[in-house]
Amino acid sequence: MEQWDHGGGFSLEASIRIGAHNRSGLERLLRYCARPPFAADRLEEIDAQRLIYPLPKPSMDGKTQIILSPLELIDRIAALVPPPRQHRHRYYGVLAPNSPLRPAVTALAPHPEAPEPETPAAEAAAHDSRRHPLHVALRQRNVLTLT
Repeated sequence: MEQWDHGGGFSLEASIRIGAHNRSGLERLLRYCARPPFAADRLEEIDAQRLIYPLPKPSMDGKTQIILSPLELIDRIAALVPPPRQHRHRYYGVLAPNSPLRPAVTALAPHPEAPEPETPAAEAAAHDSRRHPLHVALRQRNVLTLT
C-alpha cells in the first residue's frame, strides 16, 4: 500500500450508499469486492521463466507492461495477503477511536431510516426464504461466478 500513487494507505470514496433492502446493489458491491487483484486473462506466458502482464494504463515512468518470473508474480500476489490475526484497517485523525473530534464528525452522518414494520407472518416468510441454504448457495455462485 505504501507504493500507491497517493502516498500510501488507502483512499476512501463514500458517496455511494446501498439501502438496507437493496439486494441487487449489495450483490454488485460483493462482486466488486470479490474481484481478483489483477486481470488473469491479460497475463501471458513468454516462456517457462517469463510472464508478461500488460498494464491497463502506462505507469508514471512510461512502462506499459511488467515482465516477471512465475516466482516474482507469486511474491507480488502474496504481498497483498494481510497478516493473520491483525486488523486490516487502522483509523487515524478524526476517525481514530480516541479522537476528541470523533463524536462531532460521526454526528454528521445521516441516521439510518427505520424500516417499516412488517406483519409477523410476512417477516417469518422473508426470513426463511433468505436463509434457505439453496438461496445462499445460489447467491455465492452468482457472486463468485461458479458454475
